[in-house]
Amino acid sequence: MRPTPARILRRRVTDLDVVADPAADSDARLRHFTSVMPLWTAQEMASLTEGPAVMDPSEADQITESCLLLRHLAHDEESLVRGPLDRTRQHWIGTSPHELAPSRQPALERARFIEPGRDPIPPSTKPFHLGLFTSTARRDGPSMWRMYLDQGSSLHPLPWYTWELRVTDPAAEVLDIRSAGAWADFVGRYPLVHSGSVFPDWRRVAEDYAGVHMTLRAIVATQGFRFPVGDGLAAAPYWDLESVLWLRWHFSGLRLVEITPPHGPE
Repeated sequence: MRPTPARILRRRVTDLDVVADPAADSDARLRHFTSVMPLWTAQEMASLTEGPAVMDPSEADQITESCLLLRHLAHDEESLVRGPLDRTRQHWIGTSPHELAPSRQPALERARFIEPGRDPIPPSTKPFHLGLFTSTARRDGPSMWRMYLDQGSSLHPLPWYTWELRVTDPAAEVLDIRSAGAWADFVGRYPLVHSGSVFPDWRRVAEDYAGVHMTLRAIVATQGFRFPVGDGLAAAPYWDLESVLWLRWHFSGLRLVEITPPHGPE
């Protein structure tokens, strides 16, 4: 018998709570989260279910609320778990030739920042080749994106350039997605129907918000699940770790905080 979506989510919470010891430090907890959640891929979800994993968002939030790891993390880093976004600790890491650093130069190019415009955007719950993604640095350590890179990946070769991007413009409104209910409301508010699924219409989102912040609590509750919205079923999101998709450039200063060199000759 195939597990229900609720059982799948409870198993996820159990996997996360392996490192829920109150004595563990926040670094260990965040690294554990970063090692667990990327394993919940579309392929893994498909292998567990015969069809789409559809949940009521309130049920997903109720199960997620039982996650001890999230509770402990919220004590140390509430902005990562529930928001609001800490605008002074946003990091972007250049790892390989990128739209904003095409020659792997240690500088971001604002002129290459792509804002949503009139051209159609391929339907996606996490669009790439658009805007800019940042992740919040811990008060005494790296961002979760850096923790993910530390696990090793041939897709992200060294050197890595870590940039701090400060957001001090009060007009830069950021939407914090704090739960499955908030994600369903977001997709329902900005629906883009494609091939029977409902995606966020990022062009419309950009008219109201400078960025969208996906918190850890929302990631646990939503990753791989589809939720009923007004126009059908929301497509399943896969964000893996805390991050912000910036749809407009509102950075008041850029500061190179670290260069991680290659281990040998490039």
